[in-house]
Amino acid sequence: MRLPGGVLGAVVLTALSAAAVTAHDELVSSSPAAGTNLSTPPAVVTITFDDELDPGSSFTVTGGGSVEVGTGDVDLTVADRNVLTGPVTITEPGIYTVIYTAAGVDGHEVAGIFSFGYLATATIPVPTGEEGPDTAMTVPSHRPALLLLGVLSVAAAALILLRRIMEAR
Repeated sequence: MRLPGGVLGAVVLTALSAAAVTAHDELVSSSPAAGTNLSTPPAVVTITFDDELDPGSSFTVTGGGSVEVGTGDVDLTVADRNVLTGPVTITEPGIYTVIYTAAGVDGHEVAGIFSFGYLATATIPVPTGEEGPDTAMTVPSHRPALLLLGVLSVAAAALILLRRIMEAR
């Protein structure tokens, strides 16, 4: 009777590994937070994701007239390597836009834009984000393997049943 339990375990492990492969990095928080209007200018912008980032991930901060006021990249001092950080020089009141591109170590790219204000008098835009293409190798479908596993499970169960019937005679 151990075989069906082992087969069930294999099916569960296969399904869990397929779910883990499809997960991608997501923005968790930022400082300054998207949409906030600050009374003092920040010296640093920090963006935190839920998983490790590829070292090529980065962001740019621009002010009025698309003038660049700062940039950032992966903070290698953070053990999880899930934070982008960088200095900014903000001297004028207004709305500042952060444009980021973050690639997970799985190769999946996420890009987004959010804004914050420093003594801003205009409405701060709503954040936007989008997923980019995977640059990692395509993960093969597990469907054929699961189908084969199911067929083998049924065959094994039939053999066990047949063996018990033969032994009972």
